[in-house]
Amino acid sequence: MRQMGTSIKNFNQLPTIDFRSKICKAVDVNQVVILTAETGAGKSTQVPQYLAEHGYTRVIVTQPRILAARNLARRVREEWAERNTEDSSEIIGYRTAHERDDSGRTKILYCTDGLQLVRELTGSGTTDRQVLVLDEVHEWNENMEVLVAWAKRRAEEDPTFKVVVMSATLDDQALADYFETDAVIKIPGRHFEVTKRRGSDIIDELLRQLEQPQHNILTFLPGKSEIQNVTEAIEEKAKKAGVPIIPLHSQLEAEMQQKAFAGYPHGKIILATNIAQTSVTIDDIDMVLDSGLERRAEVRSGVEGLFIAQISQADCLQRAGRAGRTKPGEYILAPYDVMPCLPFEDRPEYAIPEIMRTHIDRLTLRLASIGIDIETLDFYHDPSHGAIKRAKHTLVSLGALTPRGEITNTGRAMERFPVESSYARMLVEAEGCSADVQSKLATIIAIQEVGGIVRGGANYIGWQVYVTQKQSDLLAQYDVFVALPRIPPDMYEVTGILAKNIDKAEEVIERLHRDLGLEQGELTAITPDEAAQLMRAIVAGQIHQLWTLDDHGEYEHVTTRQQRELSSSSVVRGARLVTGTPFDLEVPMRGGELSTLHLLQNVTVVTTTWLLELSPERFGTRKPEIYYDPRLGGLASRQRVRFGKIVLEGPAEPILDNTPTAQRQFVDAFTDWAHSRVERELRILGRYNRNVPNVTRSQVQHYVRTKSPWITNLQQLESGDKKMLLEAAEPETYLGRDFRVELERKGGRSQAGNHKPHESRRRGWQPRHKRKYSRDKW
Repeated sequence: MRQMGTSIKNFNQLPTIDFRSKICKAVDVNQVVILTAETGAGKSTQVPQYLAEHGYTRVIVTQPRILAARNLARRVREEWAERNTEDSSEIIGYRTAHERDDSGRTKILYCTDGLQLVRELTGSGTTDRQVLVLDEVHEWNENMEVLVAWAKRRAEEDPTFKVVVMSATLDDQALADYFETDAVIKIPGRHFEVTKRRGSDIIDELLRQLEQPQHNILTFLPGKSEIQNVTEAIEEKAKKAGVPIIPLHSQLEAEMQQKAFAGYPHGKIILATNIAQTSVTIDDIDMVLDSGLERRAEVRSGVEGLFIAQISQADCLQRAGRAGRTKPGEYILAPYDVMPCLPFEDRPEYAIPEIMRTHIDRLTLRLASIGIDIETLDFYHDPSHGAIKRAKHTLVSLGALTPRGEITNTGRAMERFPVESSYARMLVEAEGCSADVQSKLATIIAIQEVGGIVRGGANYIGWQVYVTQKQSDLLAQYDVFVALPRIPPDMYEVTGILAKNIDKAEEVIERLHRDLGLEQGELTAITPDEAAQLMRAIVAGQIHQLWTLDDHGEYEHVTTRQQRELSSSSVVRGARLVTGTPFDLEVPMRGGELSTLHLLQNVTVVTTTWLLELSPERFGTRKPEIYYDPRLGGLASRQRVRFGKIVLEGPAEPILDNTPTAQRQFVDAFTDWAHSRVERELRILGRYNRNVPNVTRSQVQHYVRTKSPWITNLQQLESGDKKMLLEAAEPETYLGRDFRVELERKGGRSQAGNHKPHESRRRGWQPRHKRKYSRDKW
């Protein structure tokens, strides 16, 4: 998309004008045309207009991003009004998953590729004198992969079908071979010269440019945190120079993004993620600073994560192409702080396509619903056998596919909902619940579909004061959503609330209510009964992601045995059995190396009863465990189920009966708990002294029996008696108050009381301008 507000009368000067006749003739005589055009040639705005003016009644143009679809439509409307007498607002339109601005007279329709994929796969199809234009194909997202594969199959089946495949950087000959077409058109860009050089450091380069501010600088950084760090490093000098610092990333609201397109008297510095790489064109940029990095979603070993990756040579050229559109420009490839930055020649030629690095279960189900086995579709980039196997295994676990790969009734019901397969399974599970519960679940899922409405990390947990649901992170975000009318918008940032995602969530909520046939009313707090129903539905959608808490406070997957750390932003604490989403986050360290955090997020507490109800064929019952729960101060029962050779334990349920049997159980259970505490303390002492004596369970049991006459809960004792009973868990009760002194006298030093564990070697990364060095070390 172009900068809004620049002159629209220069479209006749764009390089595409010289190829207008050739493009139209190629589309007339070929089913498939491959068109590559350098950045600035005008392919996205001009080619659709040429085809519409040539007589094609409907030109559908796919875009990989909402921002591009929206702004391209606006730009082309302006141009169409200049070159035609028709009402451009009706002739040019756009659609996204959440927006619609078109009419029955629309000839040129810009839309997100996800929407177009849905329309094509549900049978909307194409008509005579219609052309499907696949733009920015080089991005190769999942939707584009399917559209390209579908377009090839459609072209083979329907001789009237026409498609134009467009991109700025593309191996056009390989794609032509794939489509078996000879119609390949290459259009040069309208570029001023862009010089390229290697820089020393992103921040140094920016500070140097601020000495004599005159440039409009576009700086590419991997993520929002890096944008914030660079802003803090240069904002004082930029303010003195009168140069605005403008962030540009996908979580900004549209009006904030538009600031990047405005002109400023002393130039501007735009700090952007890769959103500005292809779909955003800002005409007045004359300098590009590139860190050579991006944050990229990838599946590694079956687990999705967000990793910092070196971009490809093609991506570098795309970024360089953002400069030199209206005047000579400069491209500088420079490292960001101590993070690695490969030389251009050492980078891969093209990026790894999305379909080869993300989960494909939703795609697999969508294809299965129209009778296509994903393994039979001729993709340009074939997903790995392992990825397909994982996708089918997930869908079988959710009940969407049979073990033979056939779609089930549950799978067909899931496919109705345009959300991730696990969320679709939740919606199907809740169909028997009340309208209120379904409405709340639709809201919960909408929040998750847009990436959540709160930020992760321990520094952004202010939103938790609005949370009452502590057994599910998904329900907790619903609490925040309901509380939004009470939260001033200027407090969103400091409390970690994502303003843009709120608007997105509201749009998805409306769509899901429409899909469910529900009226959207005022949202209310979740009642205890509703919480149980909602959590049960959530477990149904995440039953393939069961995790148990180990003795070290980490969660272990019940089948893969991989271990993960609970996300610091989770509201769930200490639950023994949960569902949750594994997620890997790659972060930079002080030395510049990258470290991966293996996290578990979006956690929900699981009861074994739900497992038995949801999947009785996989789970079997075991005798409940009776134990002493120190948090309850009394007896508790924990139901257990068998999953293969594994025994899973549910949450604690207090035993309130004060029968002779329960009293005997209390003595045994309290003895086990107290003895384990004594043994743990003695083991710690044993690290420093070989003469540590032993305390037997019989000793502990004898003490407990004398101090707990006919009780099942500590609350039944007076405070003094309660204190004496709790002393059963202290070694001094059996070894004497001076036994630690005796140990030291016999030749060992008891360090347990003041032992300090080794400090973790992990150090949180800080940008260079924030670091503080101790001069005592020098």
